[in-house]
Amino acid sequence: MPWIKPAKQAEVKQIEALKDLEQPLPLFNRLIAKSPSLLEAFTPVQRAVKETFLTDIQRETLITYVSMQNGCEFCKDSHSQLLIELTGDGDILSKLSSFEEGHFDQPLTLMLRYASKLVVKPVQVKKEDVEALQDAGLSDKEIVELNHVIAYTSYTNQISIGLGL
Repeated sequence: MPWIKPAKQAEVKQIEALKDLEQPLPLFNRLIAKSPSLLEAFTPVQRAVKETFLTDIQRETLITYVSMQNGCEFCKDSHSQLLIELTGDGDILSKLSSFEEGHFDQPLTLMLRYASKLVVKPVQVKKEDVEALQDAGLSDKEIVELNHVIAYTSYTNQISIGLGL
């Protein structure tokens, strides 16, 4: 249970700007709903993450991996469950821990490598890291979207960890 009490479903339903959100609202969103203006601003960004070039499997792989790197057990657990459902691979966390050993195709391996650097040592990200993604066939738009998904995940990980999820 989080360290602060999340908004109740009934409270969220009374917020006009949030009435179109899928109900019941997940625990994470109900925590943010303690500040309705923050949830209202957060929701379009949350939706945008799902509207990138990434497949569902790629997106959930990246979100799970970034959550592992950030030590966010709540996000790692919830997203790895979805990833296991999508892939049917119960050993996916082990494979993510050793992604450089060839468990994934080249584009996803490069995306994971970029994510690792951006999360663990962001000041070491260089032009060559972006060029490697371009050489693998990613467009500039796709690289921006990849960067957004990684940054968004780190942001949500910090919210989750900071509020005791």
